[in-house]
Amino acid sequence: MFRPLAVVVLVALAGCSGLGFGLSADTPSVTPVPVATPDASAVEVPRANGSVDIDRVVAGHDAALADRSYHRRVVRSGPQNTRDVWVDRERDIVRVRRSLGPVVDDAILADGTRYRVASDDPDRAYVSEPSNATVTYVPSRSGAARLRQVLLDDGYQRVGTVRRGGRNLAVLAVNATGRGEGSDPSIAVQSRLYVDADGIVREVDHWERRPDGTEIDFRMQVTTGVERVPVPWWAEDIGLYG
Repeated sequence: MFRPLAVVVLVALAGCSGLGFGLSADTPSVTPVPVATPDASAVEVPRANGSVDIDRVVAGHDAALADRSYHRRVVRSGPQNTRDVWVDRERDIVRVRRSLGPVVDDAILADGTRYRVASDDPDRAYVSEPSNATVTYVPSRSGAARLRQVLLDDGYQRVGTVRRGGRNLAVLAVNATGRGEGSDPSIAVQSRLYVDADGIVREVDHWERRPDGTEIDFRMQVTTGVERVPVPWWAEDIGLYG
């Protein structure tokens, strides 16, 4: 397991022990990870200054999803919340479902209109309003904006290649201590990404510990080839799919 307390669907990142919690929060201290020997099945990833260029990885992920239909799920603990994003690129339909504890918010963007419900209370009807293509509840459809907020700027190394879902995935990993500045730094970070040959970040398993002891898990999964957005009960009369 990545760590004993995490609920996981992703591969674990070892090396939790021995982190220097006494280091300054101003300058990250990165624990070296072994660099895998390249082989014929390895997925190429951009590099800069001796490590993976994570900004280009995220930019490539965003570009690769620009013309694809997909489902993206983010699960974050501390506090627990979940966001599901479905994109039907062919019909230009987007749905975002956000769960925060027992509260569920849902939104659909279609034909220039945004449809929303504030919770899954069966007595509450949806509201509709003109849309400027901004998607509710998420800063970006692909998750690129959130990844830039969460992931470290540098220090990632490719530590191997795995085979999942019929495709090869490059495994990028980093351990760090003393990350961040200001009122919300992290004193320990462990992060792992799985990137396919098209540049899509298929999975993310990112963990941080804050100075007050709070632990945050950020996990993301992306599935492409989605044929249609699942229509919730409250939107059945909208006629999204005729």
